[in-house]
Amino acid sequence: MQLLLDAFSIIAAAGGGTSGFSGGGGGGGGSSFSGGGSSSGSGGGSPWIIVVIVVLFLIVTVIGWISAYRLRQRRAARVQRVTTASAEASQDDAYFAADVVTAQAAELFTTIQHAWGRNDVTTLAGLVGRDLMVEWERRLRDFERKGWHNVVEVQSGPRVEYVGLVNREDDAEDRVCVRVTATLLDYVETGGGRRLTRDGKTSTTVEHAEYWTLEHRDGTWKLLSIESDTEGVHQLDAAIIASPWADTGQLQGETLVEAAVADRALAGFTTRDLVDVDLAGGARAQALDLSLADGRFAPDVLEVVARRAVAAWIEAVDGDDAALLALADPQAAAVLLYGGDGSGSTRVVVRGATVTSIGIDGLDPGDDDTPASMTVTVQVTGRRYVENRDTAAVVAGSKDRATSFTERWTMAVVDGDDETPWRLIGVDGSPAG
Repeated sequence: MQLLLDAFSIIAAAGGGTSGFSGGGGGGGGSSFSGGGSSSGSGGGSPWIIVVIVVLFLIVTVIGWISAYRLRQRRAARVQRVTTASAEASQDDAYFAADVVTAQAAELFTTIQHAWGRNDVTTLAGLVGRDLMVEWERRLRDFERKGWHNVVEVQSGPRVEYVGLVNREDDAEDRVCVRVTATLLDYVETGGGRRLTRDGKTSTTVEHAEYWTLEHRDGTWKLLSIESDTEGVHQLDAAIIASPWADTGQLQGETLVEAAVADRALAGFTTRDLVDVDLAGGARAQALDLSLADGRFAPDVLEVVARRAVAAWIEAVDGDDAALLALADPQAAAVLLYGGDGSGSTRVVVRGATVTSIGIDGLDPGDDDTPASMTVTVQVTGRRYVENRDTAAVVAGSKDRATSFTERWTMAVVDGDDETPWRLIGVDGSPAG
């Protein structure tokens, strides 16, 4: 299955970096067979070994085709569910209608590919989110520095599958996700007249599949984020939110936070006045005990804020940082997004991350000058890797498989903010695993 998925695992064409191109005419791929020739002179080996190899190959191929078939069926069922939900969402905002989304997404895809192939930054800037465009401009400048030109043409398609929908009360937060497939001409022309192909393939024609997340802006759908075909599979499991009132998880979280803020300590009392530092049972027990006097310290409240922070982190990878900065200090946000790379040459990419557990490791009651804080361990499952911002090369981690990783955060209590009672002030953890 992975071999079949890997055919679409590289972000090609618009938005892709120089790292995906090599060789030309297949020259870049020849080294993968080195070391195999030395055994061929021994008479070809045992016939039984050849039979076993053939059988194993057939088994892997059959399993791969079955897995691919099941994935297609899963996508088809998902499209049906989203299309049904879009009928409800379009009663609130007509732009959610399936025919509107698929038509605008197809036009957007074709226009973006054409503009990328012409290095038309002005057109791209009007079609792509501001933060994503920052990354794309870096990649286009890298092509220019190398004297390369990425030739991109849509030969057939695109085919658009409507696989995700989020309808928020604030229209600026409305999102849809589509899977776009097409046949593209995609290669690089160098200053010396050479032609480089994607991943050393022999053909300049590629079968292209990506998941595109779109935001509604200026009366139409614009590109907010791109995920490769393997990265974006998680979109098939994402919540479908046809109306703002259908997001029960968000509504429950808001209700919990509102109640906790209303139940905060009386004016004149500090956290140090309330906490029993000698309480047995560790930091979680201290937090539970303290929550009886100040509801903001309830572990459930901290969990709501931590989950919001992870969601805002994912959005900020390609999109606006505003939601993340509303929950985190700029220094903490920078560590999440860039892994402490002061040069800004790399970034941390997180896709499809979900929080599996949250533990409270420590509670600091603070003092007159320092707010109370808690250190938490956040267990997350998803794809996480470090990417070179100029070339789009993966320098650590993997974009092709999900992993479990641990974030260690310091959260400080915030007075006077009824919507965000906790703020992320410190991040301790490796940027990718």
